[in-house]
Amino acid sequence: MSRLSRSAGGSPGIASAIRAVFAGDGEGHALDDPGFGDVTGAVRRLRHEGWDLVAKLRSRAAAHAERALASEAARRLGALTVDGFGRIDVCVPDLIPLDDRTAALVSPYLGIPLSASTDGLAGLSTEEIEDLLLAVLGRGVEASGCIPRNMFRQSDRTVLIDWEDALLVPAGTAAPNALTVMKWDIAWSDLTGRDLDLRRRITVRSGDEPPLDDFESILAAWLPAGLTAREVRRRGIELTLASELPAVGPKSASAARLGHLAEDVLQPGLGVFHTVLTSQLRADQGEDTYADLLHQLDVLTECTVSGGGRGLERLRRPWVLALFSTAERPLAAGLQSLKHLVLRLEELRGVDGWDAACERAQVAEEVTARIARTAQAVLGLEGLELILRGSCAQGVLGRGSDIDFELSSPGHPHGHWALEDLVIEVLACLGLAAEGSAARPTERDVVSADGMLSRDLHEWFELRRPGVDHHSPGWVATAIAAPSTTVISRPSEYERRGRELTAKYLWFESRALLARLVFARSAAAPPPVELVPQLSLLHELVPSDEAATVEALVRRTFALREAADHAPPTTGPDTEVEQLADRLDVLRRRLDLPGPRNL
Repeated sequence: MSRLSRSAGGSPGIASAIRAVFAGDGEGHALDDPGFGDVTGAVRRLRHEGWDLVAKLRSRAAAHAERALASEAARRLGALTVDGFGRIDVCVPDLIPLDDRTAALVSPYLGIPLSASTDGLAGLSTEEIEDLLLAVLGRGVEASGCIPRNMFRQSDRTVLIDWEDALLVPAGTAAPNALTVMKWDIAWSDLTGRDLDLRRRITVRSGDEPPLDDFESILAAWLPAGLTAREVRRRGIELTLASELPAVGPKSASAARLGHLAEDVLQPGLGVFHTVLTSQLRADQGEDTYADLLHQLDVLTECTVSGGGRGLERLRRPWVLALFSTAERPLAAGLQSLKHLVLRLEELRGVDGWDAACERAQVAEEVTARIARTAQAVLGLEGLELILRGSCAQGVLGRGSDIDFELSSPGHPHGHWALEDLVIEVLACLGLAAEGSAARPTERDVVSADGMLSRDLHEWFELRRPGVDHHSPGWVATAIAAPSTTVISRPSEYERRGRELTAKYLWFESRALLARLVFARSAAAPPPVELVPQLSLLHELVPSDEAATVEALVRRTFALREAADHAPPTTGPDTEVEQLADRLDVLRRRLDLPGPRNL
């Protein structure tokens, strides 16, 4: 396996044993030692033929790359000794293919890492830590993973693991890159419980920085346009240090451990947002509030059993709720808690019927507005307007319907996609599917004077800002004039494509019929967008018998849509879908309203 053990990994049965352990059928268990976190379930400890081993599951390509780096690091660091650490040994794992796509990196179990060792700091000075990092760098290995959770002290030596992020550089290199020093600073400061300020003790090289990583690319999309890659990197480092350097207080938890864990628990955008939010919280609301949030997150992780996707799912929602509940506290005085609203959404999840859909829309609207407002405040993007469309805007959100929204402005007329993606990630964690500007209709029924901006007619009928009970397109109304009676009275681009004989399309048709009546004939200015107040206006717009027919069709097509939501499209001359389509056609002819071409 390496110079640290014999050939336990060479046993012919090792691959079968590892596969069984990861399937839950073998003699092994998740590695949940102090100082080690594995919510992804990628690491298992097992005993095989007398050997106490640790197996790390990776793709075959990643496993080969990591083992190659470990082998070269072992060669370059041979015979290296550093005061306070003794001989430096590199654990080079065995690579055990498991199938065509995956492999396991297998190492001997090395005990408790330095990050959890009660005597790990005995006699260890900041100077010795600095000497170790620079000595490894001087041998041509820039090891950002040379940090306490990847180190094991054993009598006169220190064993290093986890080489996936190591860089091979020319021997004698005097300065690491800024990201490497940031990781060293956070991890070693976390071990000591105080800021070691390694970033000022270790000179960072000024050129040849690696390209922006995934974290920085996400962050760049939220920052002002025009920043250079170096400026984005500097901002990312500042935020990460502010988020993850040790917290001080009676409830202090490891900010570094939680920051690292956030990368596994949360989706990519939310992982970056965790860093931005916690760093801002610390600066704006003080160390006590910051430490209290860390304590909440720490308690959540203690209550969650590590291992696999289920562990991630159990953590994700409460983690996001803790982040946003804390961040919105200055903005949400007197409002129901987000936790209460999310609980109500969960209660409504499987409930059928019109009344449940109306309440679901109301709760979902409030949750969406509060999440968007908090995200904007944290990221400094308050100039954008949240505009709803679709079923949520119309106040009847079916069980299978998305929340359609945009965060836009004259400066971002097609939506701020990066911010919208973040809001979509948050809503998904809270059990709400959503779509932003990327999913907006592309039809051009209503067009600005310069032809640069446009809206689908049916989307225009639905536009509404949260908390407003009438048609409210916000800034869009200043850019695009309201459609004329002529536009409203002819088929839209979408309708001209022809009818789909599905429950979903009939639900759209009935809503379109109702909206046309309200927008073309109602004296209300501006007219309502939500279906319930639109239905209440019908008796003013058409004879009472026609009003009853319209309402009955709207409610019946909704019920059919709900019933068919998870079923394949229903077609055929004898189905209720076809019968309702015929009734809609007859009603439109009587009311002199356009509709889809009947294919």
